Formats: sequence, C-alpha cells, structure tokens
Amino acid sequence: MNRRKFLGLGLGLGVAAVMTPATLSATNFRDTKPAAWRGANATAIESSMKELYGTSSTTEGKVKLKAPAIAENGAVVPLTISSKLAGATVAVFQDANPEALVAVYTVPAGGIIEYKLRIKMATTGKVVAVVNVDGKLHSATKNVKVTAGGCGGWFNLTYRLATIV
Repeated sequence: MNRRKFLGLGLGLGVAAVMTPATLSATNFRDTKPAAWRGANATAIESSMKELYGTSSTTEGKVKLKAPAIAENGAVVPLTISSKLAGATVAVFQDANPEALVAVYTVPAGGIIEYKLRIKMATTGKVVAVVNVDGKLHSATKNVKVTAGGCGGWFNLTYRLATIV
C-alpha cells in the first residue's frame, strides 16, 4: 500500500509541476545597452559599468568573488560569484580582453546569488563582480595572473626541461 501512495503522490507532483508555468525571463543587454561592451583599457571597466548602471561607484564587500590567483590556462578561468544580498542583476567585468563586460545576469525575485562560470582571459588582468541592489552597487575584485601556457606556465616548463636535461 505504501508503494501505491508513493507512486500516486509522485505522479500528482509531476502533473502539478508541468501545469505550473515557469516565470523566467531575460533581458538581452547587448541590445538594450550596447555601449557597455567596450574595448578593454585602463578605464574600460568603469565606463562599461557607467553605461550599464549609470554610475561606476561601488561599495566593496558583501559580494564574494572566487577566482584563481594564477590561471594556468587563460582559455578557462573559473569564477564563482556569491552574495546574500537581494540583488536585481549580477555583472562580471574584466580588463584583459577586447570587451570589458563579460556577462550580466538578471536575478529573479527571491533568487539566490551564486553563479559559477568560466571566462577567457588573454592576459593577466583584473576581474570585477558587481551586484546591483536597488541602484546601489556592491563589488568584489580579484587580480588573475594568466601564465604562458598550461601545466603551470613558464616556470613549470623550464623546471621540467631542466630536470630532463
């Protein structure tokens, strides 16, 4: 009898899940804010932030950005962005590539801010994560050193060659 109840409950929940419409929506920021995707230079992060949010002044803290201090492969740099704030958007900026703005996420109401992504970085640079909470920007910054090639970069390559010879 327990099996029948379990199967009936599972079937009922499955039907309820299918009948409930999903309320996900996204804004295409490339269409609505095209100037935010500018070339990277010393002021590119600030100007992209200004184009996206109207200001570039942020408060450090309340946002956690986890990134490697040294990325052995610039093609795959893992990032984790988390915060307990009730933010509306989360944006990722960097100054090592042709475009300073990497990604913008729209957080649903009551959503949890915990994003994991991988970005490409051509050279060593600064990564900034920004959470927008009612027009106030909170940020976290991390410098990521991109080594020349995989397997630990130039140091490990020269070390391995020296030990082989």
